[in-house]
Amino acid sequence: MAKITRINPKTISKPLASYSHVVTAEAGKKLVFCAGQVAADVDGNVLPPDDFDAQAKMVMKNLISALAAGGAKISDVTKITIYICNPHDVPKARGILKTYFGKHPPGSTLCILRGLAHPHFLLEIEAIAVV
Repeated sequence: MAKITRINPKTISKPLASYSHVVTAEAGKKLVFCAGQVAADVDGNVLPPDDFDAQAKMVMKNLISALAAGGAKISDVTKITIYICNPHDVPKARGILKTYFGKHPPGSTLCILRGLAHPHFLLEIEAIAVV
């Protein structure tokens, strides 16, 4: 039987709905499932919707915090899903993989949606890691 742990790090805003920021499953190796991270600070303040790069940095900061809470780091990520709202941001979204994952590229899915959970969110990123 796998040991499942759900974590909501204090360095990330409280979940906006009924989900956990991080879920780990231990059965041999530990799997770390990180909920989609967005451009909201620890107090839940959302960055303005006019700067994709600033939002991407905040999203990745939150994702790195979520991974750390589950005992993982960027190089442990095996799967990432990036959600964006503007098709013109596809090159920037792909740049996130190169900038943050470099020599450890995970499997990846990039989705273009009509919108996310808050009208100011330009992107959301979720990840699965193995440690």
